[in-house]
Amino acid sequence: MDKKKLRNDLLLIVPLFLAALVAFIVLITRKSSTPLVAKVYISNNIVQQIDLTDKTERNYTIHGKNGDLILHVHDGSIKVLESNCPHQDCVNQGEVKNVNQPIICAYNEVYIVIDGQSDYDVVI
Repeated sequence: MDKKKLRNDLLLIVPLFLAALVAFIVLITRKSSTPLVAKVYISNNIVQQIDLTDKTERNYTIHGKNGDLILHVHDGSIKVLESNCPHQDCVNQGEVKNVNQPIICAYNEVYIVIDGQSDYDVVI
């Protein structure tokens, strides 16, 4: 009786485990193939899109309302390297890699968000 119950349990558990494993692999593969783009806004107007899937390390200068920001892109992340704002919150935030985690420099009216799409669909 115990062997029959164990067999029946395995017949139920193994296919469920395999289905969950396949779903997990599909989700991971789909997520990694989505291009990540950092969208840079000044006063709610998009001024630049930066491809973060390109692994090249590079800097960008953004001309904000009250001065320049230097953005540093490296290994799928972006950060503000330099800014002329008084509090330096945007610089101190560090690297951002997550989708929809913003970097905001209120002094220069600059907003940066990582998006998984490359079209202009973010509304602020």
